[in-house]
Amino acid sequence: MNYIPANRLSSNYINSLPVIKFTGKVVIIDSQKHEKEVIKLLEKEKQVGFDTESKPAFTKGVSYPISLVQLATNDTAYLFQLKKTGFSDALSDFLSDKEIKKLGVGVKNDIFKLKELKDFEAGGFIDLSTIAADKGIIQVGVRGLTARYKSRRLVKSSQKTNWAKSDLTKKQQAYAASDAWICLQIYPLLLKDRTDYHQFAENENNGANGYPE
Repeated sequence: MNYIPANRLSSNYINSLPVIKFTGKVVIIDSQKHEKEVIKLLEKEKQVGFDTESKPAFTKGVSYPISLVQLATNDTAYLFQLKKTGFSDALSDFLSDKEIKKLGVGVKNDIFKLKELKDFEAGGFIDLSTIAADKGIIQVGVRGLTARYKSRRLVKSSQKTNWAKSDLTKKQQAYAASDAWICLQIYPLLLKDRTDYHQFAENENNGANGYPE
């Protein structure tokens, strides 16, 4: 693929891209029995996409615990409702397994918040945002990386919805699944990209494709 010769993408450019979303199977895990069955399936994977969601707080200094853990393969996204399953030994053991890669964006904060629920030894986590930042890329969030490496726009409109609800809407499910799944799609492209983005000035003028801000 042709890599974008800029360390920052303009909002206009990102907003002009076609939408990408997960179209595979979404599985809601709301019991520990079901959770153990799913974990056995996931243990056969070499790598999975990872993300979490929490009920949004609109007051300064207020935060809520993680409500949802998303683990995705290329064709199936598993949404673990911690309100119903708890942060179980089965899930924490899986997230401790160093042999299975968990690919995510900004995973340090996710791990920190999970440890507030129960202390565990996180293993196998790979933070795509850290890899991107080391290359000199400025927008290291999942939306920016999706635009850069997939030339698609990830819709974030459900981000501030109530993730602590017992019944997630179809829109929430699609959003949560997409955020974990897309990490699997970005990861190999990110590794192949040998561009040193430090060479591009942050304040350079818009190019023909309107890449920089």
